[in-house]
Amino acid sequence: MRPDQIALQLYTLRAASQSDFLGVLRAVAAMGYRAVEPAGLYGVPAAEVRAVLDELGLRAPSAHVPLEKLESDLDAQIADLKALGCSYATVPFVTEARRRSAADVSTLAGQLNTLGRQVRDAGLQLAYHHHAFEFAPLDKGTMWEILTAETDPALVKLQIDAFWADRGGHDPAALIRRHGDRVVMLHLKDRAADGSDVPAGTGSLDWDAILAAGRESGVELYICEQDNPRDAFEDARRAYEEMAKRAS
Repeated sequence: MRPDQIALQLYTLRAASQSDFLGVLRAVAAMGYRAVEPAGLYGVPAAEVRAVLDELGLRAPSAHVPLEKLESDLDAQIADLKALGCSYATVPFVTEARRRSAADVSTLAGQLNTLGRQVRDAGLQLAYHHHAFEFAPLDKGTMWEILTAETDPALVKLQIDAFWADRGGHDPAALIRRHGDRVVMLHLKDRAADGSDVPAGTGSLDWDAILAAGRESGVELYICEQDNPRDAFEDARRAYEEMAKRAS
């Protein structure tokens, strides 16, 4: 992992972004980050966001885009992603209605393949971000097993979340290695003693093993994130410092 591969998922700073998204970008750059992963633009036009990213020396290789937006308004979403300079359109979450049964998940896998082909034809790449529910028992297997088996690795890449893999009962490093070069991005957050998420490098996860697996798989982007930050800016800063110490 190089320092310029360390990014911040801007969902971490969602509260402040509601009122001053461009100011949040400036604060993130001042922490040392050189990449971000947006999760919405808070009403700011993509071209304006890109201008500020360029000014700050930031890039946005990936953005989280709700599946429903990609399905209902793909052309507009692709246009924004390209304006931002993204390579990946990453699906961040799947609603319960689309994952109640193995049949539902098989249908979802087909929909992701179709969308992945459309995204690829537009010059970008689709990726899928998981939580813990993908690893829960579902009929005779798990949602994760179905999705990874029934989606085309060329059309749907993986964004592994170390915290959610651990919460789902999997060793994050082993999960990364299992899927190899299909894993193009990692989300980095740590596990506290009470099971909550804390800044990467400040909890109990084995980051030496996780980052080594990432290097072996050719991971392109290592994205710090807090779903439930105690102090959003301080948590983001601490995560960058901890991961930068491990960069080479």
